[in-house]
Amino acid sequence: MNELDLDDLQGFDDQEDLDQDELEELDDQEEDGGTVRDPSAPISPAPGCAVSFYLDNKRHHAVCLAIIGDEMLIEHKGASRCFLFTGKVLEIVQRLRLGVASATIIVGGLRTCRYRSVHKRWLKQMVRTGQTWKGIERGGVLAPTPESLFKDDGQLDLF
Repeated sequence: MNELDLDDLQGFDDQEDLDQDELEELDDQEEDGGTVRDPSAPISPAPGCAVSFYLDNKRHHAVCLAIIGDEMLIEHKGASRCFLFTGKVLEIVQRLRLGVASATIIVGGLRTCRYRSVHKRWLKQMVRTGQTWKGIERGGVLAPTPESLFKDDGQLDLF
C-alpha cells in the first residue's frame, strides 16, 4: 500500500515549475481544453440563450429561439403550456462572477404569437440555426416543428 507522507508534500507547489506564460495559458483554458471567453468583451444574444422579461409585475425567464436585428423570438414555459413572444432587446446586464462572464438579457415590447402562425422569417431563422421549440399548446398538444410548417415550395402550412 502506497501512503503519502505529509512531510513529502510540504513546500510542494506544482505551479512553482511553470513560468508566467504557461500560467497565463492555463488560466485561458477551460477543463475541456477550450478557451475561456474574454470577460471584457461585449455579450450579444444568440439562439438558445436565456432571456428575462417582465409581465404582470413579475420577472419571467424564457429561451431565445431566433434573433433578427434587435428583435427576438422567445419561448416561455408556463405550468401547463408554452408561450411564444416576439420582442426587442431592451438591456443586456453583464456580470462577472468567479471569473465567469454572464449576462441577463431583458426583452420588452412583447407581442404574443401562436405556434401555427409564426411569421415565416422567424421560422426560416430557426431552421437556419437548428433551433426548435418545446411547443406545448393548450391541452398538452405538441405544436408542429418549425421545419414541418414549411411545404416543399416554401409556403407555410398553417392548418
